[in-house]
Amino acid sequence: MDWACILSGGAGVRLWPKSRKTFPKQFLQIIGDKSFLEMTYDRVKRIIPPEKIHIVTHINYREHLRMLLPNVKDENLIFEPEQKETLACVSLACIHILKKDPDSVLGIFPSDHFISKTDKFESAIKKGYEIAKKGHIVCFGIAPTRADTSYGYIKLGRELEKGVFTAERFVEKPDAKRARYLVKSKYFWNSGIYIFKASVFLKELKRYMPHYYDIFMRIFSSISTDSYIDELKKGYKLLDKISVDKAIMEKTKRLVVLTADFEWDDVGSWSAFERILTKDENENVIKAEAIIHETKNCIIFSDKFVIALGIKDTILISVDDAILVCHKSKEREIKEIIQTIALNEKYKKYL
Repeated sequence: MDWACILSGGAGVRLWPKSRKTFPKQFLQIIGDKSFLEMTYDRVKRIIPPEKIHIVTHINYREHLRMLLPNVKDENLIFEPEQKETLACVSLACIHILKKDPDSVLGIFPSDHFISKTDKFESAIKKGYEIAKKGHIVCFGIAPTRADTSYGYIKLGRELEKGVFTAERFVEKPDAKRARYLVKSKYFWNSGIYIFKASVFLKELKRYMPHYYDIFMRIFSSISTDSYIDELKKGYKLLDKISVDKAIMEKTKRLVVLTADFEWDDVGSWSAFERILTKDENENVIKAEAIIHETKNCIIFSDKFVIALGIKDTILISVDDAILVCHKSKEREIKEIIQTIALNEKYKKYL
């Protein structure tokens, strides 16, 4: 049976100060009147029936889910006691789905991506489920349109069938020079969307991360028992933070890349909105009540009235208790600054 799991536990710090620890990126309504999570759920339910869609998130985000997706049943929500990166999220999803269906084929969908051309998305995902039933782990590769340093890349290997390739090499967030080289070579963007048999993923987890496997098998045995919450919390305390890409996908021999032509953006920075939202005649993206004069190539988001005079190449994001002013060339450093703030008791309230 085909199942889906939406990962919705990330922090989204690169979209600070809109995205905060208490209300991260996936819950924001920036594009239109729906959050990224709602848009993801709507896309997935066109392929998988709602009763087969689960959402994994941090326990602290329970009320956000209730507010945005009130019709999702409690039995379809999986809560993490701590944020431990994507390997933990995916492993937890797998054991829950496997408990319900030993023959399950599971699609993993990040909750904070922007995808247009949904008809092409549906077609690609349906094909991915069929390929996964053969025992492959399917990753969706997107043809790069620019040398983006915030994305991971996958080098395509041998073509197995039309549009399906072995994965030869992963490159995680290259510098600008290497990104330009990758775009000209046989590399695709790694969309972070995966489909596989839950049983196959757990076999690979046992092979490459046996410590993780043992912990999740103990949690698996406790599902639907009174000891589940205690076993879950105890297990999570023992987990290292590691991504599913680093732990499994870069090592497994089962991975194949299905090249897809839907328009995809992981919205991992403020600059992403230049690709998604409409620009004015001076290449500005403005989401505010504003007077703009002699201002070029800027991104301005604010709930307050803004006057921008004679600035260029600047990101200005204003919320009730914080303002970000950043030259575009420094945008990649936002995450580092936020990590520094986390070490300062005086500023932690702004995270």
